[in-house]
Amino acid sequence: MLIPKCKPLVIPVPRESNFRIPEGRYRAKITSVRKMTVERLDGASEVLRLLFEVQVPSLPNTQNLAKAEYRLDLNSGSDLRNMLTRLLGKQVFADASGRTFDLEQLVSMDVEVEIEHVTTSRRDEYSYPLVRVREIRKPGTMQLTEYAEANQ
Repeated sequence: MLIPKCKPLVIPVPRESNFRIPEGRYRAKITSVRKMTVERLDGASEVLRLLFEVQVPSLPNTQNLAKAEYRLDLNSGSDLRNMLTRLLGKQVFADASGRTFDLEQLVSMDVEVEIEHVTTSRRDEYSYPLVRVREIRKPGTMQLTEYAEANQ
């Protein structure tokens, strides 16, 4: 009688989420867009939070995440409008003038981001610096960080 060979019980392990991204410039995808109310010294304000999944060559086995927040303001010269103009072009706002703009259309958009580490007076309480998206651009417009640079 032949004894059947046991098959190993193998199940996939999901990638761990990671917000500890080295400084550099990387490919990314916008994974969510959320309107939030945040409390600041000058009172509550509405902000747009963009969440990115970032392709970090030195961290291929984790889901690398970064966020950017902008005041919910599309007036000419605002940070949000300037960023959207870099991604979508000036004509988008000319076409939407006096109407509305659906920010959900940013979800799944491929972009390039520059990640920086911010040092503040309270950062010594943490084991890793504050990671911030400094810049967001269209694909193909940044010199991207290579694996060797990200490992330094």
